[in-house]
Amino acid sequence: MKNLISLFTLLIAASPLFAHSYYVSTTNMEFNTQTETIDVSIKTTAHDFEHILETKYNLRIHIETIADSSEIGLYIQTYLAENFIIKSNDVQATMKYIGKEVTLRDELFFFISFSGVKNPKTIQIKNTLLFTEFAQQQNIVHYKLGDLSKSVTLVAAKPESELKFE
Repeated sequence: MKNLISLFTLLIAASPLFAHSYYVSTTNMEFNTQTETIDVSIKTTAHDFEHILETKYNLRIHIETIADSSEIGLYIQTYLAENFIIKSNDVQATMKYIGKEVTLRDELFFFISFSGVKNPKTIQIKNTLLFTEFAQQQNIVHYKLGDLSKSVTLVAAKPESELKFE
């Protein structure tokens, strides 16, 4: 019994080590002039994204083991399509999911591409990834168009923004 109490005490003391006090995703976007697409990589924390899937779809998963073509893989793609949207000239661009990667440091990268961008100099971005579970979530978006770049930080109170190049 004493060992059980010691183990329980150790787990409670160590729990802050597994939690983190900041919630940030970083998105890098670049307009590809050859394909006329916006190529996107989104970096977030794997366990935070797993928490979203557990809450939204009542699933207990390890994202690095999920095949993109599986039912859960399709849930992931649906979640991304619902929560990361690019518009240009008020027309929503078409998202193409390319894949994901999980690093040993628990970083989760999603790779997607958007076609049908009417005017790459003016785009509207909506990024609500992880907002439903983490009130302090910040989604930083960097957009590169040729030699120019702009950045914006989106939060739950302001999940959308327009990036415009003159």
